[in-house]
Amino acid sequence: MRAGCLDSGGDAGRPLLAGAWGWALMLPRKKWIAQCSGVFAVFCLLAPAKAQSLVADLSTREVAISTGFTGAELLLFGATEGFGDIVVTVAGPRRDEIIRRKERVAGIWVNGTSVTFEKAPAYYRTAASKPLNEIASPEILSKLQVGSDRIDLFTRSQRSAASIRTFRDAFIRNKKKQALYSEDISNIKIIRGRLFRSTIPFPVNVPIGTYQVIVHLFKNGQHVSSQKTPLTVHKVGLESQIYDFAHDHAPWYGVIAIVIALMAGWLAGVIFRRA
Repeated sequence: MRAGCLDSGGDAGRPLLAGAWGWALMLPRKKWIAQCSGVFAVFCLLAPAKAQSLVADLSTREVAISTGFTGAELLLFGATEGFGDIVVTVAGPRRDEIIRRKERVAGIWVNGTSVTFEKAPAYYRTAASKPLNEIASPEILSKLQVGSDRIDLFTRSQRSAASIRTFRDAFIRNKKKQALYSEDISNIKIIRGRLFRSTIPFPVNVPIGTYQVIVHLFKNGQHVSSQKTPLTVHKVGLESQIYDFAHDHAPWYGVIAIVIALMAGWLAGVIFRRA
């Protein structure tokens, strides 16, 4: 399409609106609409990315347990928008945990009273860029359940608050002895104020199941944002098959275990008689 002169200095051979946006009107209508839609979509994607102040990920999102498993260590890394403090919590899998008090009856120690904590994390770990009391107030940390002493452990027990507190302390103390609960302050390394990295160790007795890795960003004592990343711990190989069989066919697994034990005892007796 050609247009005539619009003023005394116009060029009759120049396309209409051939300036900064003139190229758009020269394109077919459908193609022009498609390109405009594409530009709009890019801006929509960039907007939330720019607003996101925390990005983190793991070196792998699964831990495979085989026969020779001796523990594992994962790398967590990420970046923040500006300076801040980082706190990481790893919790899971959640299941009912029973804590029993040992009582002496007729000179023999037996299991006595007990308390069940429902959906308690079998594994819990806290890591931070500096001591927690220097990052945020106890109220904020309690709201986010940061730290083993701030985990929300629910029980239906009708015992007194003091008694439940005693069982709770015993539960956490036992978990720490098993290396399943830990707090590693200053384990997170911040590089140039924006990049950070940390290691997450899993002991040889780590429970299988789904874990939740939560990275918190704090600035000036206030919680800014969080990011959750799922993590799976599972068995592989022959050990996985035995584990699945034991849980899916418990009666048969018990029978086979008894038969193997009897055969082992009989074989040991034969060997010792010959000796």
